[in-house]
Amino acid sequence: MQLNDLLRQALIKNELGGNMALVYRFSDADGVRTGKSGYSFGVAQFDIANNHRAIECLKECGFTDADIARLRTQTGPIGDLNDKLAAHKSVVDLYDTAQIDGTINWVRGISKAAGIVYADDEAFIHACDYHNQYDMKAHGKAISYLAKLGRPVTGQDIHKYKLGTIWGKKRPDDVERRYNNIRKLFATSKGA
Repeated sequence: MQLNDLLRQALIKNELGGNMALVYRFSDADGVRTGKSGYSFGVAQFDIANNHRAIECLKECGFTDADIARLRTQTGPIGDLNDKLAAHKSVVDLYDTAQIDGTINWVRGISKAAGIVYADDEAFIHACDYHNQYDMKAHGKAISYLAKLGRPVTGQDIHKYKLGTIWGKKRPDDVERRYNNIRKLFATSKGA
């Protein structure tokens, strides 16, 4: 399997719990009007409140400014907006593919610039999953931590780092779930 396919499969498990029906409908992982996230959609879970590409995609799908405002404020029923999103699956798919390719290129580029080498493709996919969830910065804490290891980075290294984050301390179960999903994905792909 190519990295793009592996990352797509990891995101399907980690972002959607393997439920492909959630790709073309709006959901809010931290609860409607309860956290900093907004409605999300797609395999990559484009967050309307925090990702400008989400808005670009919705506009390309024919969403009006009023539709987008409803989603941003999370007011009222959104069944009609779910239907509108589902009617534009091909557009969402194009944005997901671009996001997955962009994630791979970003993580590869910032890692190379920091002198980071990954022990294997699995470790690299863990890093990409981290970027999709947290937005790995070029000179941020995660890259600095990984660069200081001074050896090929493993999936366990990324797992350990994530457990030390605010989210990892609050929700170690989520960190474990994501880590184990990627481990299983690679165990399955090696056995195929």
